[in-house]
Amino acid sequence: MTVPPLRAPAGSYEGAGRQVAVAVRGCSAIAVVSEDTLAAGHVALGIGLAESAHRLVMIADLAGEVAPLQSLVTDDDSHGVYDSFVFGTSFGKLAREVDGASNLFIMPSGTESAATEEIIGNPRWKHYASEFAEADELLILVAAANAPGLSALAANVDGLVVVGSDRVDGAGSAKIISRVPHPVIVPPPRLNLAPPPEPWSANKIGFAAAGLLALGIAGGAYFGRSADRTASPAAAGAPAVVDSTAGDSARQIRAAPVVPVVNPQDSVAALAYAIEILAANTLEGATFELERHRAAMPAATMSLVPIGDTEVTWYKVFAGAFVNSGEAERFRATLRRRRIVSDSGGLIVRAPLALLVDSIAPQGGVSARAREKVQEYVTRGLPVYALIQRDGSARLYAGAFEHPGQSSLAATALRVAGVSPVLAYRTGRLP
Repeated sequence: MTVPPLRAPAGSYEGAGRQVAVAVRGCSAIAVVSEDTLAAGHVALGIGLAESAHRLVMIADLAGEVAPLQSLVTDDDSHGVYDSFVFGTSFGKLAREVDGASNLFIMPSGTESAATEEIIGNPRWKHYASEFAEADELLILVAAANAPGLSALAANVDGLVVVGSDRVDGAGSAKIISRVPHPVIVPPPRLNLAPPPEPWSANKIGFAAAGLLALGIAGGAYFGRSADRTASPAAAGAPAVVDSTAGDSARQIRAAPVVPVVNPQDSVAALAYAIEILAANTLEGATFELERHRAAMPAATMSLVPIGDTEVTWYKVFAGAFVNSGEAERFRATLRRRRIVSDSGGLIVRAPLALLVDSIAPQGGVSARAREKVQEYVTRGLPVYALIQRDGSARLYAGAFEHPGQSSLAATALRVAGVSPVLAYRTGRLP
């Protein structure tokens, strides 16, 4: 029996909202719409939290007491959008500033639901959009994808952020600024008497590898090549991949076991600390952040990290490689000054392991040759970085992991890309 997928945690939607916030940077009024207004509310909050670092943001509830928005209204006053349109009360008097989030305001639905055609399709939204544009502020409207009057609303704002739906009924030819797919968590199978599964399910590895092969970045897909949807094993024992056509549930790939660490003697001297820049639930969001700041982030890389026994993968962007947390804290302060991460962002993590993919002999100009070699991998879409070793050589790594079990999915995807990595403790120094 097929078990229906469960919706991912609310944090996944908020994180996705933060990722797409850059797409609305030039907008003054947008609508976040979905058949699931709860998800739309979380995405709107993610956008609002990201943008409130740069300008004032107001989120208005046009769907009717959307829980994530309503939970931020801490007073007993129920007035909101409905009351503004019916009784003429100004937005400024009805908006509530979110505690602990300067520049972010919530406008609740009101004493009655604002999810009516008279309010959603009202031409006054065009006037409000102009006011927010003049003030260099952002108005975010949360509405259902099938809301009455949505077509008129779409014409009065800069565009829509669509959560989950491939199509939005009633929005006409509205401009779609960005799409946020519904992430899903597939529950593990019920206990049975069958033999225990291999460390990673065939479904999981196949899905990740196929998706990575299909998404091209700078001429190549991350951990895969976009030129060929069918890959043969790169080396003896590497996983075999059949045609990875999008949506083909019959994909088969052999799961790889957890790879052993090749240099356990280096655990004490490992560069064990890094800064987690972003944990995204979409490859596109993580890739954008990596490419956006790569030049300013030494040892910039991305790791595919599976979530427990589910089919969900986090795409984590890391920067830096340090012996102790003190060095990591100083580097984080630099990232914050440069606005690469927010004043509260940049998680210091212990990630001493990485996938060793290549090395460079200790000859003259090793740093320059390491940069050239790294660029070759980056051009193929592989998030590789170099560390200079004590003997003058250089080692090229991909990813950063807390423990060996996190590396299996990334190692398999690298093999699909034609690379034969080994798991190692990160050693050396930044170039």
